[in-house]
Amino acid sequence: MSLSRRALLSAAALALPAPAFAAWPFGFGRRATPAPTDGRANYAGPPLRQQFGGWQFDQIRTAVSTRLQPVIRDGLEDRFFKDLAAATGIETATAALAEPGGAVWTQTWTRTPGAPPPARFAWGGLVQSYTATAILQMVEAGDLALDATIDRWAPDLPNARWITVEDLLAETSGLPDADLAAAAALSPAFAPGAAWGASSANHALLLQIIATTDQATWAESLARRIATRRELGETDFVGAGPGGVSASALDVVRFWRDLLGDRLHGAETTQRRFYRLYPMGPDGEHHGLGVMASDLAAGPSASADTWLGYVSRSPVAPAMAAYSLATRATVAVALTGEGSPETLAQGLLGLLRPA
Repeated sequence: MSLSRRALLSAAALALPAPAFAAWPFGFGRRATPAPTDGRANYAGPPLRQQFGGWQFDQIRTAVSTRLQPVIRDGLEDRFFKDLAAATGIETATAALAEPGGAVWTQTWTRTPGAPPPARFAWGGLVQSYTATAILQMVEAGDLALDATIDRWAPDLPNARWITVEDLLAETSGLPDADLAAAAALSPAFAPGAAWGASSANHALLLQIIATTDQATWAESLARRIATRRELGETDFVGAGPGGVSASALDVVRFWRDLLGDRLHGAETTQRRFYRLYPMGPDGEHHGLGVMASDLAAGPSASADTWLGYVSRSPVAPAMAAYSLATRATVAVALTGEGSPETLAQGLLGLLRPA
């Protein structure tokens, strides 16, 4: 081919619209697409937590697959009541602890003499773990994709054509921390994927996606996909808008064991939830896909343990649920009033021998 003919073809390629010349064999005439100024960005936050190994998930799966048998544990009872008596701001509390051998203990307490304690407690932000479980079930079934962008459901939100379903689960969307209506009128906190930042808009949109995909209310969907599927008879999903979960501590322990034991989704999905763990602050807490990993050695307790679970510090419904890598036990604590469910959980786990 003569030089003049080659130059003519090159000029013609450059004159064509981008989709046309990009489709030519070997990308002839292709030009680099400029980076969008309002699109995604590479993560620029603190270093992610080191990933957990497959052998650790094998140990977890074994520990949470034992058959639960209710037991009386006087030591746990005494420690629970002692810690509650010292925490003067707590009004009511509930706890359950399942040991790796399957023994499970539970107790509920109220400060008011003679008053019956509530049968179920609000578990605050733990509903995010249930929500993420339903979303990931949909992904496994092919009804959703983690890389689907949210402009399909909420085109008016800032950066909607760049934010993915995975961003909502991981809290890396950059959406302002507000309800959906308010978030649509506010500027994003950061470019999607560039940082980590909790936002109530993330959870609200996930509930909307669940309801749209299942053609049911989000509460009906979570009940069918989780509570009914695993026979969690003491679990309800409540609230007309972004609500929560109301359950006994025993049911929350059972849910968390089911999640880590691959009984709510496949093993690959379980590990995927802990694949990218974003630092949440200086106390060793990291966020994955509707889950948290808490390195207690970096926190106030300086304990040589790591929890895989979720902590809600809602002033209305402080609660936590976690699997302890050190003891291989699963614990759940919820309370009303002012107090720390993590402190109560550490007191209970401290009575167990390291595995």
